Amino acid sequence: MASDADLIASCLAGDEDAFVRMISRHEEAISRYLVRQVGREAAQDLLGEVWIAAYTSRASYDRSYADARP
Repeated sequence: MASDADLIASCLAGDEDAFVRMISRHEEAISRYLVRQVGREAAQDLLGEVWIAAYTSRASYDRSYADARP
């Protein structure tokens, strides 16, 4: 299985599906966190914002970390 760092590198090289695969790994955990923080309805809106922010900042990700989770 490719690491998150590998998937981000692939995405930066033009493989947009790689980013989708990375999102799939972390979506449930991030969604649960957001629901606990702001409630279910607001979490749905924020989750999209999280992925937009992650996508737009993917080039600055430190790929020495294999896992994108904090």
